[in-house]
Amino acid sequence: MISEQQLIERMHCLKAEVLHRWIELGLVQPQQTMSGLQFDDLDEARVALVCDLHYRMGLDHESLPIILSLVDQLHHTRHSLRAITTAVSEQPDEVRVAITTRTRIVLGRDPSAKP
Repeated sequence: MISEQQLIERMHCLKAEVLHRWIELGLVQPQQTMSGLQFDDLDEARVALVCDLHYRMGLDHESLPIILSLVDQLHHTRHSLRAITTAVSEQPDEVRVAITTRTRIVLGRDPSAKP
């Protein structure tokens, strides 16, 4: 965990008032402690992403919640796909082959198969 000041020092372009606006918008959700706001590694990575989107890509504050929602959905989907991949890899060979074959057919990647 790092403090608000440490986070701002690491993100050279970030100003405290902008960070507070992002917190108000719910883009970042640090922990409030007796000594102030505390940011974990995930918070720091998210702030870095928001800095890139805002400062480098020029997205305005109103667009950021939409973009971050899409990024969060994509992250959740990737996590789910990893879980499914792990579950499939633990199945017997014939089950894995059947799932792989059917997936190719559904995705239209097996030209010899009939839907």
